[in-house]
Amino acid sequence: MGRSVWMFASIFGGIGVIFAAIGFGMMIHSANFASSAEQTQGVVIEMARSNDSDGVSYTPVVAFTDRNGVRREFVSSLSTSWRAYDEGERIEVLYDPADPDRAAIDSSTERYLLPGIFAGIGSLFTLIAGGFIVWRVRRIQTVAKLFHHGQRIEATVIDCQRDGSMKINGRSPYRVMAQGTHPATGMLASFKSDPIWLDLSDELVGQQVPVLVDRSDADAHYVDLTEWVHESEFA
Repeated sequence: MGRSVWMFASIFGGIGVIFAAIGFGMMIHSANFASSAEQTQGVVIEMARSNDSDGVSYTPVVAFTDRNGVRREFVSSLSTSWRAYDEGERIEVLYDPADPDRAAIDSSTERYLLPGIFAGIGSLFTLIAGGFIVWRVRRIQTVAKLFHHGQRIEATVIDCQRDGSMKINGRSPYRVMAQGTHPATGMLASFKSDPIWLDLSDELVGQQVPVLVDRSDADAHYVDLTEWVHESEFA
């Protein structure tokens, strides 16, 4: 597997791990806060409106009275594109008795929506990167097996085309397409190379290239381009 793919998978997975860690950390922090906080009733005194590049958003401003009879106000950490509350609406509030200014609206949405988004995106990124790495490692193992036990045949290159289904840093690599007689079936078969960063149309179209095939598996093959492509040019 080319270095660029390893780098892409590592960065993608690293971002996923960071996002997931932030999300789960926020969940733990919120749960710890809720377990030690005091609950009281508050009232929404304003739905503060703001405008940015994403449009209009509304943020609840809440007032409550702590156990010492002191009136407190706080701004919710969650903004929405709709009015989630009405002004004057009574809601449940959690606050830290040791620091009453540290308060939050007591709702699952307020406490877990943002952490859930971070954790969900992070977990998805991590799973995609992990699955991609596992798939590529298996490909490396398959190629190694073909080099040791596969049968070498010659195939004619018919095209070298971009693989639009794969993008790394906004670029799509090329794949060499070849045809030859498969020894397992005795029929004409098509073979596709692993992705490369070179367009070998001028050099290889119409030429013969070696292909390693598995006689027991008609789909398992490896177009050997090492004579024309340096290791650093494999995607």
